[in-house]
Amino acid sequence: MPNCIPTIAVAFPLIAGLWACGSSGADTEAPTWAGSIDMLPSGQIVVTNPEQPMWPPSGGWRLVEDLRIGTVEGNGPDLFGRIWSLAVDAAGRIYVLESQAQEIRVFAPDGSYIRTIGRKGQGPGEFAQALQAQFGPDGNLWVVDPQNNRISVFDTAGTYLTGHRMPGSFIIIPWPGGFDDRGEYYSPVPQRSEHGFGFGLAHFDSAFRIIDTLPVPTDPVEQESFELRNGNSFMMASVPFTAGFRWHLSPQGATWGVFTGDYRLVELSHTGDTLRTIARAFEPLPVTDADRDQAREDLKWFTQQGGKADWSKIPSTKPAIEDMTFDDAGNFWVWPVTVAEAKDRVLDVFDSVGRYLGRVSAPLPISRQPYPVFHNGMMYAVTLNDLEVPFVVRLRIEKP
Repeated sequence: MPNCIPTIAVAFPLIAGLWACGSSGADTEAPTWAGSIDMLPSGQIVVTNPEQPMWPPSGGWRLVEDLRIGTVEGNGPDLFGRIWSLAVDAAGRIYVLESQAQEIRVFAPDGSYIRTIGRKGQGPGEFAQALQAQFGPDGNLWVVDPQNNRISVFDTAGTYLTGHRMPGSFIIIPWPGGFDDRGEYYSPVPQRSEHGFGFGLAHFDSAFRIIDTLPVPTDPVEQESFELRNGNSFMMASVPFTAGFRWHLSPQGATWGVFTGDYRLVELSHTGDTLRTIARAFEPLPVTDADRDQAREDLKWFTQQGGKADWSKIPSTKPAIEDMTFDDAGNFWVWPVTVAEAKDRVLDVFDSVGRYLGRVSAPLPISRQPYPVFHNGMMYAVTLNDLEVPFVVRLRIEKP
């Protein structure tokens, strides 16, 4: 992963220009942004956002359902059990990685079924535990299959072209690797350190030659958990509603950390230095008695096996956010923690600089696994119905 400081040095003058003109990131007038951008002596850029969005009340983006693929009955290709990954090609065809069947089902832009790619197995073009499907710079579909220690490459007609060896046999969900927009590739590889066994990210050039191996970010705060030790067995459960840390690779190959407790996104260098911080003010939601009751219900799998849960460790307030992802224009999409009725139905949008544009309401819950795919003004995502059956949806991003 290249050092991202030059990118930020270029972006900072742009920030000043955008701030001065009060652009909203959409084709409509908006109030002047009320946040601030500062550069610290270390060179870190800090973007501070108020709770108020940049969009005016009636001038934000909208998500409108444009297509739905799925069914709750029958045995056709549109009946999904578990979807691990989505991909969209240049022609708008939708590739759905069905985990239970270990195959990729291809649908036309109108939602009609075209073909199936792959099947369960260990041979060329077969999958044991495929986790991610993504189009590479060569226009072909690259499918990560850690259990077969292989990345399989297919053309858009479904023909198996080649395989690339990937060591490690890591089953990591969501998968942390993939292509950046320069065509360079990242894949987890095993690493040993004084802390034990872990993994780093192997960084490959566009010809799939390894450049270097990068460390992965870790949570700077040791999180409390409930633990159960019984002989040689060990189980662990997270304390409900505790804040945490997640990290992602951006389409530009930058590493971003997400601090869920205080609504903070940080861009990190490959040495772990903070290059940019994006923060937003928020009002924390309380953990209610109903929330605590639900937490007890959710942890029955742990307590019924003898695990002890100290319910006094549950905090009084909830984290600010759940997670984040990126669209194909460099904007940040963040899942905020909300009341139960709105869970996964709203997303906060920040422009590529880090200014808070506003909140987008979705007509249905947007799953965070797999992360949505953005392509040509559309969001492709997975939603679950009341029976937890997955559907693939295409949502049009309407901008005034």
